[in-house]
Amino acid sequence: MDQFQTLSYLQMALNTNAIFTVATFFILWVAFRFAGKMREGESTMLGRVLTTVFGLMIIWTGLLVGASRNLSFNSAANGLKAIKASGQTLSAQAEAFLTIPQVSSATTTAQFSLFSDMLNVIFWLVVTVMLLSVIWMPVPAKKSS
Repeated sequence: MDQFQTLSYLQMALNTNAIFTVATFFILWVAFRFAGKMREGESTMLGRVLTTVFGLMIIWTGLLVGASRNLSFNSAANGLKAIKASGQTLSAQAEAFLTIPQVSSATTTAQFSLFSDMLNVIFWLVVTVMLLSVIWMPVPAKKSS
């Protein structure tokens, strides 16, 4: 496989990943809307549990999408490094791609890992805390004037 094919496959993978990312954030917005509506009115324990499970499934999907993106970057980097090691010269774009910190630290074997990108993990951890606090924290009593 040459560098054009490698970068084309990466582009297709990133396009697919972008679609999944948009869908994940839309469904996450729906989960926060559910949580907000439950917080405004009387919520049952079943409603809270179902909304929690729904939200955790979305967060799991977000971690999967991030891991898939990292796998795509690592696979492309490994492919380009193999091409370079075979003696072929890489284009300026391919060389620049290999200098990106997330890509340059890629291991020799691309591995799927949910926790390889710590910023992604921290982001989804914050989202988890925010969603669960909206669902489970007590609603403060309204002050009467």
